[in-house]
Amino acid sequence: MLNTGLLILTNPNRISLLLTFVNKHILKTLYIQYLPEQHLFPSESCTPKLHKLPYYAETVANIYKVASQMCYRLDIRILLAHLKDPTFAVINTKNPVEIVIFDKIINSKTIDIFIQNCIVNVSRECNYLTFAAKKEDEVYSNIDQCTSIQKMYKSVVLGGTFDRLHNGHKIFLSEAVLYSKEKLTVGVTDTKMLTGKLLWELIEPCSKRISKVKEFLEDVDPLVSYDIVPINDMYGPTKEDPTMEMLVVSEETKRGGDKVNSLRLQKNLNELVIHEVKLLFDENRKEREESKISSSNQRMRLLGTRLGNVINKNKTLKPYIIGLVGGIASGKSSIAEELVKFGAGFVNCDKIAHELYLPKTKGFEIVVSQFGKKIVDADGLINRKVLGNIVFNDKKELDKLNKSIWPIILEKAKEKIQNLYSEGYNIILMEAAVLIQANWQNECHEIWTCIIPPEEAIKRIVKRNDLSEDEAEKRIKMQPSNVDLVKEANVVFCTLWDYDFTKEQVQNAWNELTDYISPYVNY
Repeated sequence: MLNTGLLILTNPNRISLLLTFVNKHILKTLYIQYLPEQHLFPSESCTPKLHKLPYYAETVANIYKVASQMCYRLDIRILLAHLKDPTFAVINTKNPVEIVIFDKIINSKTIDIFIQNCIVNVSRECNYLTFAAKKEDEVYSNIDQCTSIQKMYKSVVLGGTFDRLHNGHKIFLSEAVLYSKEKLTVGVTDTKMLTGKLLWELIEPCSKRISKVKEFLEDVDPLVSYDIVPINDMYGPTKEDPTMEMLVVSEETKRGGDKVNSLRLQKNLNELVIHEVKLLFDENRKEREESKISSSNQRMRLLGTRLGNVINKNKTLKPYIIGLVGGIASGKSSIAEELVKFGAGFVNCDKIAHELYLPKTKGFEIVVSQFGKKIVDADGLINRKVLGNIVFNDKKELDKLNKSIWPIILEKAKEKIQNLYSEGYNIILMEAAVLIQANWQNECHEIWTCIIPPEEAIKRIVKRNDLSEDEAEKRIKMQPSNVDLVKEANVVFCTLWDYDFTKEQVQNAWNELTDYISPYVNY
């Protein structure tokens, strides 16, 4: 299969058939240049020219909709410059085109001229295919029965999160491009605006999202000037830029558009024309997911999968150690239980820590010498609640405890790991709530993290540990944040939903792990 293809589409009613065909040839990126049949070649005897076209906003949206259903693994990019400017007579893509697919039969001489004269970035081995669709095989969806854009605006603006650019985003951005005569401003929500979103800790950094939006826009229409900026409130540059003329919003953000205009009128700025873009239904949605195509759905699908973070490359070092980390009440134990069922050996560092507090142990002597006999109850045992009240209310006291006890815990954990390996376990799970703070990352091949929203953790702690909300919140603040945990993670889990979904995440993670290490480890 080839990485990049260009589809010359003359009849949108053929798109379903064509995408089935394309899936067999293209691996990564598919550019689509929509050229209605009567505009493709004025004559096959002369050099082809690209003619002025109506501004088919709905056609573009409908093509993306079909693509979302049929080839969601591909990066689909519908080229827009030719739909707006008849003088722009070339197709210039950022990725070199390796194959050109025509949706009709055209003689080879005409195709050669077209590729030579109209496509700028072509690989040396570029080939072409023609596709002869039978009339009865075409899907008549009235995809081309649309309203053309009657007016463009010099300066258009829109905003969004744009996490992991999907076809819903591409429709949103493309309609803004089609209305843009000279300049398009895009506000990309920065960190302060993200914390209310589902699994927001998995949202890509703002700089990365800005880069992807810019790269996409410059690819689909290089004639527009783009200003992609981070925003920390819903207004962004709309609250001060007098040159803006149109605001593009989604169905969900229409009320936000009205607020923008209200603020502009208060500041004696011109009222913006509001253009609303319809949401795109997600035909591939799973249980628990939103009905629309959304970044939230994509982030849910990341749970239990391997992320792009660096993995310890020494796969041959045995046993293969997975460090499991997560905040208090995040559900680490349920994750561990499922992994043990699959055959992983298990070392619980929290349990080791508890054992170190028993009388006549090294840990007991160290802790009592540091915090005094006031933490020892009448039975001669360390009262963990009393100790917890000391260390969870004073970070210096917590650091003192940790510095003393962590090296002993790690030493005991390593002993247990080697014992399990000698018993035949090649994959061993080391659950350690303190793994990140203690800098034990290098002791593991991979880090698997379990996260839940802090407000959910507080509810669980109050119920499980019989603490007040204030006490629970203090304990959470003493831990690394979910963001810090995710930064270190190779796999992320979330137990916010039902237990079946937790098991599904663990199953996916185990399958990917065993595929990854199977050449090196007999598990």
